[in-house]
Amino acid sequence: MKSLLELLGEKRDWRIVITDSGLGGLSICADLERRLSADGGDRMIDLVYMNAWPDPGHGYNDLPDAASRAAVLDKALAAMMGFRPGLILIACNTLSVLYELTRFGKAPSVPVAGIIDEGVDLFGQALSRNPRSALVLFGTRSTIESEEHIRRLARRGIDGRRLRGVACHGLAGTIDKDPDSPAVPGLVEECVSRAFADDTFEVTLYAGLVCTHYTFIADIFQRSLARRAGAGVEILDPNEHMVRSLTSGMQGREPGAAGPAITVKVISKVDLGEAQRQAMARRLEPVSSRTARALARYTRIPGLF
Repeated sequence: MKSLLELLGEKRDWRIVITDSGLGGLSICADLERRLSADGGDRMIDLVYMNAWPDPGHGYNDLPDAASRAAVLDKALAAMMGFRPGLILIACNTLSVLYELTRFGKAPSVPVAGIIDEGVDLFGQALSRNPRSALVLFGTRSTIESEEHIRRLARRGIDGRRLRGVACHGLAGTIDKDPDSPAVPGLVEECVSRAFADDTFEVTLYAGLVCTHYTFIADIFQRSLARRAGAGVEILDPNEHMVRSLTSGMQGREPGAAGPAITVKVISKVDLGEAQRQAMARRLEPVSSRTARALARYTRIPGLF
């Protein structure tokens, strides 16, 4: 992935729209805000997080086929352009898969960066370093059924027999409402058990979290996996990898120099209840209090797309 310096250049004003189908991508927004606060120079930086969840009653994975999902995402992308961004970051594996099918994606009017390339890069590096290893991908139904990560890894020469995808349908939605929900460990356990249904993995095991929501519960995945595979399990999370790539080459400011002026806004078509916002804000606060406050004061636009 190109860095922000490559994508946006030396312009003093940066406006970046970050999007996800839900609130999982706020983990990337928060980490990006934290790093830009230290390394953003004296720029004016607007981070606009747009929740692209389409309807209170259903998400993208509930729509009947890829074409209908892509059509909804096209409407969401048109709404994002209304914020006049210099860059759109798709902080969502499901939407990154769908983006390739959109009309907007055929001729984007601004640079668009998705998280799948970052995941493939992270996974490919790990598998290449250790030939006696395997990778299990945990993600939403749409992401896993697309097999996009597996195809791209195969193009890098990774043997498909070392790769497996497991769909954890419903887990992202539960995390979106409350990462600390008592239902989460059971959902993770059920998902992990299917990964081991016909293989005990007598090699080093990498667990690729290909849903941005899962970063909030990586420790639960780690514990569940360790019960079956012991200590030889490593979680690979593309969220942090994406932010590192974006901020590559940026230098910390000199002592006494003015820092960047950063604003964060959270926009949503669907209602975000107070309990939901508070639960997610508790996870964001240690990383970026500015992002946590933006979520608490979010703007709802029912006709957004």
